[in-house]
Amino acid sequence: MVRHIADGGMASVYLAVQESLERHVVIKQLKKVDDIYQSARFRHEGRIIASLNHRNIITIYDIGVIKDRYYISMEYLEGGDLEERMLSSMSVDAAMGLVEEIGDCLDFLHKQDIIHRDIKPANILFHDDGTPVLSDFGVAKQQEVDINLTRDGTALGSPYYISPEQAECKALDGRADIYSLGIILYEMLTGAKPYEGDSYMEIIIAHMCNPVPSLPPALAGYQEIIDRMIAKDRNDRFNTAGEMVEYIRTLRSGIRAKPVKNRTNPAITGFHTHRAHTASGAAAGPTPSISRLNMALTNSSTVLIIGALLVMFVIAMGYLNISASVFSTPATVAPRAQTTNPAPVNTAQAAAIPSPEHQEYLDKARRARGLLRFATPENDNAWYYYRKILEDDPNHPDALRGVAEIAEIYADLVEWAVGKGSYRKAREYVNTGLAVNPDNERLLEYENTVPLPDSHSTHRSSQ
Repeated sequence: MVRHIADGGMASVYLAVQESLERHVVIKQLKKVDDIYQSARFRHEGRIIASLNHRNIITIYDIGVIKDRYYISMEYLEGGDLEERMLSSMSVDAAMGLVEEIGDCLDFLHKQDIIHRDIKPANILFHDDGTPVLSDFGVAKQQEVDINLTRDGTALGSPYYISPEQAECKALDGRADIYSLGIILYEMLTGAKPYEGDSYMEIIIAHMCNPVPSLPPALAGYQEIIDRMIAKDRNDRFNTAGEMVEYIRTLRSGIRAKPVKNRTNPAITGFHTHRAHTASGAAAGPTPSISRLNMALTNSSTVLIIGALLVMFVIAMGYLNISASVFSTPATVAPRAQTTNPAPVNTAQAAAIPSPEHQEYLDKARRARGLLRFATPENDNAWYYYRKILEDDPNHPDALRGVAEIAEIYADLVEWAVGKGSYRKAREYVNTGLAVNPDNERLLEYENTVPLPDSHSTHRSSQ
């Protein structure tokens, strides 16, 4: 071992010398020896990289075990990473060339049915000659393999670069990687992240709800590729990375922009977009059901994350951990009989010693809420654990209270989505909230008042 390089959530990284060949290598060593899920993910990463042979994918030399601790030996790249390079100015053509080269690498991966799922600047490394190399396949997924490698709550993807569908824990395809690469392109062109916030949750909701930002006027010729890479609906993105690469090559052959020495942040980015849209939409007159939320968001400072929802989060979360599993319609809906208001707690119930099994479910529900797993993924979310308790004790006060709180969270999300004009998302939140608690009065009202996405889009197109 020569020196320690870095520490991640799962592994430590060292620079070492392979004495037999007298060359520098990087050793990535798993930290925990008793976590079967991290061990499985670590071995999974080694197998994926070893199965690939591409000039823009890091080369693995060996994988093994030393004193019950797994390690991966891979090539050492002397040129640093993209995160470091983005601290200084990059020419537009250099940025486009990088996206073209990494896009070609993604096309290769996707044709092998592999999704990287964590495309970010820190995972794009460089040789001394400037050749970019994609690394860190720890959360990559082979589409034909159904394997749960996320049980430790580790985030699948950085919040700054995560696609909306990944944030919602939906099934993924290669277009999720295209989205992440598009976020990187926007950042290279402007010097600013398109979606920011003061917390992980703010950033996630910005990805889900805020519109695609506009590039500065000097870069308007690249707006279409940004639009097609980071569209909210993946059906509006490039179908494949190969299609994207062909578009870039055509674009570069016709546009050779000058280097951008002093990049300008866009006038409206991230959560500031919502404030601007709220202000511009005031003349049209928001509906009474969302005026309260709009006022709270408009008058707040940089926090401005769903006023009422934040209150519920404070109640809901025992701790906040990073997770890609956020608001999504559950795959299955089971019948329930909970009411909006939890049953009152009588003295006997309060004094009773809690069942160990019930307490275990409450602890799991608390952890799930801390990970923002309110109703997904299936069989590992707060709603699921509350239902397990209520199957045994239909009047359990903590479980009833938890169900009621989750329904209220989704009611607040409906207001948020309506305020953003995202009626499709609002309907999803209505459906999920009513699946959790079919008697929630606010959700029942929204079920009748939130426009259907198709009818709304038809109305807009006729204007």
